[in-house]
Amino acid sequence: MNVFIQMLASDSVDPTPDIVPTKFVVEDNIGEGIHVHLRNTRIEMSIDDFETFTENVTAAQKQLNHGDR
Repeated sequence: MNVFIQMLASDSVDPTPDIVPTKFVVEDNIGEGIHVHLRNTRIEMSIDDFETFTENVTAAQKQLNHGDR
């Protein structure tokens, strides 16, 4: 874990973006990895990272559905 952090930028974000406000796409870019597009943001991750991500999201959803959180 890094002990030093340097702020590169800071700004407020519009809660409703005007460009593709409802976009949600998951792409398997063969030979590269997985891209997750949510609104105006793209998250790139390896297949292993994506599998871990989906396991964590599934576990969180189960907790929410059972009222644990």
